[in-house]
Amino acid sequence: MSHCTTTPNPVPPLASDRPAQAAAIRSTLDAAAAAINTQHAQVLSAVIAMKEQNLHRSEFGFSALRDLLLSQFDFTFNTAGAIAAIARLSGKFRVLAEAATTGKARIDQVAFAVRQLDQTTAIRHFARTPFTTPVPSPFDPQTLCATPEAMVAQYCAHATFKDLRRHLDELWASIAEETELLDELGQQSMQRLDLTPQHNGMWALEGQLSDATGRLLEKYLKTACPPPRQDETDTDGILPPQANRHAEALHQLLAGYGSSPQASTRHGHTATLNLVADIETLQGHDTGRTPLLEGEPISPARARLL
Repeated sequence: MSHCTTTPNPVPPLASDRPAQAAAIRSTLDAAAAAINTQHAQVLSAVIAMKEQNLHRSEFGFSALRDLLLSQFDFTFNTAGAIAAIARLSGKFRVLAEAATTGKARIDQVAFAVRQLDQTTAIRHFARTPFTTPVPSPFDPQTLCATPEAMVAQYCAHATFKDLRRHLDELWASIAEETELLDELGQQSMQRLDLTPQHNGMWALEGQLSDATGRLLEKYLKTACPPPRQDETDTDGILPPQANRHAEALHQLLAGYGSSPQASTRHGHTATLNLVADIETLQGHDTGRTPLLEGEPISPARARLL
């Protein structure tokens, strides 16, 4: 007689168990997120104290707080950048810094807010100017906000990142309606230019220019970047994108100006990049040596291009 054995299929969780499991997971994640933010708040308090006493320079030998956190304490890039941004701007935006150090608001939310509010003189001035009458928080009517910064802190503490971004966009729009503020500060105080390194080695450029600056830049880009010829089309017969050509024109502007005798200098140096590489490596020989751009290793191919 032969016997046949089968392995029973695992019993799927009852439908009634799934909400309980989800609730348990939510509770675990909520507790972990709260613990992480508490730790970040403690780190931020310590970094602010270090900055106020200039210890990052005198005792640790770093001028940039983010570099200190990355190299000495092994924080992630995003966390180090967020903590450094808040600490650096804590003297300007005390309400937001307090929201972060007390754990009322997430570090990344506050870091995004202070970066946005510090982009121009106009937005910084506007954020700290008291309302004529304190405004109730949309999240707690009993909480009155004396300034736009205080309202932003409420969004950092209670809103999603999407809603925080929307509120900050509305602040920018509000400035355009403040004619007295614009008359006092002028259009120059409204312009801004953010240049941010990305994880993939590229840089993000975003900003807002005054009418005169924008017209000058547009005219230069058109001058340095003439319309593409028909023989420049790709394999599909499509002309190169204008935005890509603008980026190349901007590179030409910077490279040409940096090598000009009339270029501005700082500590004796112009806006040029320092590339260190030996001939054998550039020729493609396997020397085991790596080219350095501003002290950072790059590929021989990129060094040859530069």
